[in-house]
Amino acid sequence: MEREGGKTRAANTTLWVCGLLFLLQGAGMGVAVGATETDKKVGVKVFELQGDIWAPPRTDVLLRYNISQKDSVGRTTEATVCYRVRPSTLTDYEVHISLAESDQNNNVLFISREGGVNGLYYNGNRQYGFPNFTTDVTLHQWVHYCHVFSSGRYQAYVDGVERALGPVVAKELSIPLNSTLVLGQEQDLLAGGYDVVQIFRGHMAEVNLWNRSLTQGEVEDMASCRTASYGNIFSSDRDDVEVLGATWESRDLSSLCEKTEEFVIFPEMRYLSESRQVCQRFGYEVFGPRTKQSNERLFKESLQFTKSCSSNYHLWLGLTDEEEEGVWRTFIDHDPVSDTYFEGIEPNGKRGENCLLMFRPNGKWVDTKCSLAWPACTPCEKMEGVPLRLRGLCYEKQEESYYEVLGYRNGKPYFHGFYGNMIYRTRNGNWELFDTRTNQTLATMTPRTEESYPVGRHRWSLASSACGFPNASQIELSLSTCSDDEFTCANGDCIPQHGRCNDDDDCSDFSDEDDCTLLQTPLGYRIGRPPNGDTKGKELELETTVDILRFVRVDDVSGVVSLELNVEIVWKDLRLKYLNLKEFMEWNILTEKEMSQIWRPKLGFPNVFDGNVKLLKEELFFRKTSDPLSPQFNDVKMDMVYSGEAASIIQRQHYSGSFSCNLNVFRYPFDTQECSLVLRVAIRKDLVRFSPSRSFVRNHERNELPDYEVGELWVSATQRGNSQTAYSVLEVKFRLTRRWTTIILSLYVPTTMLLTIGYATLFVRVEVLQVRLVVSLTTLLVLYTLFNNTSDALPATAYVKMVDLWFFFSIFVLFFIIILHVALEYVPRTRTRTRTRSTPSTPPPPPFTPVGITKVFPSAAVGQEASPKSYARWVFLRSPEGVLRVTRKYIVPITMIVFNLVYWLVIFN
Repeated sequence: MEREGGKTRAANTTLWVCGLLFLLQGAGMGVAVGATETDKKVGVKVFELQGDIWAPPRTDVLLRYNISQKDSVGRTTEATVCYRVRPSTLTDYEVHISLAESDQNNNVLFISREGGVNGLYYNGNRQYGFPNFTTDVTLHQWVHYCHVFSSGRYQAYVDGVERALGPVVAKELSIPLNSTLVLGQEQDLLAGGYDVVQIFRGHMAEVNLWNRSLTQGEVEDMASCRTASYGNIFSSDRDDVEVLGATWESRDLSSLCEKTEEFVIFPEMRYLSESRQVCQRFGYEVFGPRTKQSNERLFKESLQFTKSCSSNYHLWLGLTDEEEEGVWRTFIDHDPVSDTYFEGIEPNGKRGENCLLMFRPNGKWVDTKCSLAWPACTPCEKMEGVPLRLRGLCYEKQEESYYEVLGYRNGKPYFHGFYGNMIYRTRNGNWELFDTRTNQTLATMTPRTEESYPVGRHRWSLASSACGFPNASQIELSLSTCSDDEFTCANGDCIPQHGRCNDDDDCSDFSDEDDCTLLQTPLGYRIGRPPNGDTKGKELELETTVDILRFVRVDDVSGVVSLELNVEIVWKDLRLKYLNLKEFMEWNILTEKEMSQIWRPKLGFPNVFDGNVKLLKEELFFRKTSDPLSPQFNDVKMDMVYSGEAASIIQRQHYSGSFSCNLNVFRYPFDTQECSLVLRVAIRKDLVRFSPSRSFVRNHERNELPDYEVGELWVSATQRGNSQTAYSVLEVKFRLTRRWTTIILSLYVPTTMLLTIGYATLFVRVEVLQVRLVVSLTTLLVLYTLFNNTSDALPATAYVKMVDLWFFFSIFVLFFIIILHVALEYVPRTRTRTRTRSTPSTPPPPPFTPVGITKVFPSAAVGQEASPKSYARWVFLRSPEGVLRVTRKYIVPITMIVFNLVYWLVIFN
């Protein structure tokens, strides 16, 4: 054989002999049998396809084999294909296997991977039944695959573990194995038609094809390197594979199952605590050699940094015996290391020295204090499943943002993107983002200091237009290990997303409290246009709550109710997006600048009195109602983003104002008033309206006011305007019942008492006119003053109020009493006479002869003398004492009783 990949014909011949021995042992079965422990040392071919990660991808690098040259191969429904891959760089389609029968039937069997999703074509049919068949996106680690096809059933194993199971969907279940097999490229034509985005970059080994179904035990043996097996249809270790543009070498089978230790040295002198922090920002931990071989490899690699790592104790090592004295464990996984490599009498620090430094002259270990202020360089070991992520570009797949620290360029570690981008330090000290696929510089960044790395958030200058940004644009990119639910600090540290903008400095550089905006407005957002309603084409409905904080004053004379109130309006704007919302609404308050960037309802008060309304305070909140959107892996900071549907906008306004109220005081002070507060949205009803079912009113004031008691409150949504312009209004109504107890004591009781005093003058002797007149007049004047005071406290009305009738009646009664007292002075007094006994036959003569006696006593006949009883009644009515007696006994009481009956029936009807 000719030399391939630096290997001689002798080495290849040895491999073929070993393979032949396996075939002889498994004769009649078509497969090789399991290897013994000695057989594990047998070499396997490891092919490298486009291993130079700095070179652009090519279509002329592949492995090819024509299976149809084997006469015994035909169609089969039973087949198994197994192989190992170790990718070094991902591609859009990471092609593993391509089997083509002809130009038309070029996807007899096509197995590939897109990011972490594994894809399969079977007889030209894409198999969509296995969407959950995914694998971890890692580089530089061997992964073993086995795909088993059995009469329409498909099983997939990854590293010996079943990962997919189900039926194959195809019209023809038997596949032609007498086809052309290509590894590392996809055949769009038979043995050709290769595409630069459908390639494999990395290492491939142990590719085998059988025309039978392998058992799970056989798959597990191969995956764990316990068995070196060869496919009876094809084996990359047995058959003469056509190697195009690739190289290969022979390795021990067991080496393919060994974990590769990956580390990189950061050539800056730091203390141990700072070194660990630097490593962790890259998704690494301080490296601790587990074997003398890895220690030797670390030592040799560190010698290239003798200038920057100038100390004799030049490297910190990630080993400690703090947990158990004398048992050295790694920082990364706390596994004990038995193969130590100490210098001279070391370790000699016992419990006082639990960390290690490497001695530069010979690479041996020296124990020291972990808190020692000793600067040294740092080797960092990669932690599994924690890739660096470059965010801020328009990557289509999340895996495109994955980066790793891989090697050195210009004296500094460089960052390798999983899909071929590179971030490295140039000779002039800048950092450059380079695309190896197009051989083009994408962006550059000037570091803050000589020792700075591009980890964290930095401003980059585009070297060419990208992601919609023109050339030379300044954009922010972040490079960190932060996951999708973590916020990226400016220095590259990661904190939980709920620590963003929570008024607490969670980032060590305090950057988590910078630019704490809650709002994201789209391009073309119009502030003057209200959002659409929940249903397209419907008006926006406002949920409104009016909180009456206090009744400042109820002015009966002016007909004004002065209030302090909060108006809370809730709506959603589906055009907006929100950032980093918190559980408590008060933490989601907008700044004045943010408030000015969105549409808000403006309120008017049609029934405001004299324009006397003031906006005392205004606040705008967001209330989270659902979870955030799925994380956008290209977001620089990884803020939590919420859709417009996920939060409600709450506008809370505190007003103080006076509002007109049409007071009906006819039944004062036993009146009940219905007043209203009218709110209007200053935009047409066909765009925005108050929701009738989601409008509320609450009273936070005590129900007992000085003059009134607050009763029922209710709200109704109506409209006002004409047919051309109608506005939605919200009418808040409340019932005020006057508290009459005090008024009874201050009005009705005094007037009753005054009436009683006036009435009492009817009992004063007739001769004491001065007393009767003075008391009655004084009572009348006091009553009138009380009437004036009461009238001044009430609005002027076109109707007569019941309280007016009460005063009118009281004044009239007192007036009547005064007039009566004056009139009695003109009534003749009766003469006093002494009665003497006489005989019945001789009646005493009358003192005088009355004139017109027949008119006073109509019952007496003309010329007939009156009877003694009628005469006595007549004399009594003509005397002042008699008039006072009749007035106080009949006239005044009956009048007052009748009036009160009518008055209180009208009041309480």
